[in-house]
Amino acid sequence: MILEPLTVSAFEPYGDVVSRPEREPDASADGWSWWAHAAALPPGERPYAVGYLDLQPAEQVVDWAEHHARSVELILPLGGECAVYVAAPGAEPRGFRAFRLRAGDGVILDPGVWHGAPLALDGPAAAAVLLPADTGSEDTVVVRFPDSPIRIEV
Repeated sequence: MILEPLTVSAFEPYGDVVSRPEREPDASADGWSWWAHAAALPPGERPYAVGYLDLQPAEQVVDWAEHHARSVELILPLGGECAVYVAAPGAEPRGFRAFRLRAGDGVILDPGVWHGAPLALDGPAAAAVLLPADTGSEDTVVVRFPDSPIRIEV
């Protein structure tokens, strides 16, 4: 699978892109600009938890994926670049696509979208991951395919 640049239109089948809006800021002053709405998480009955993901360079190979049946997931790189791989919801993960996420540009995965942990590109990286606090075995399905791994071409 080829690593693609992250664009709103390319990522639309999988969720929303979180990035600096391409419009004038809602407020600004010397040294800062503020956009009040860059993206939105759906309101939930469950509180969200923020996780911290430390990413180290490794082989760009995918041999597992998961999806959350009812939960969205925000992946927001804090430093460095990473690859996020996704596949449309369905019975089995098929047709993966990989996107390059730069620090400050993130994604909100729709419920049911197949994905795995992001992979560090060109050096160490870090990401914040936001998902409902009780997302776990009752909402998550994991599949492994070690006999047919998929390589990400950077």
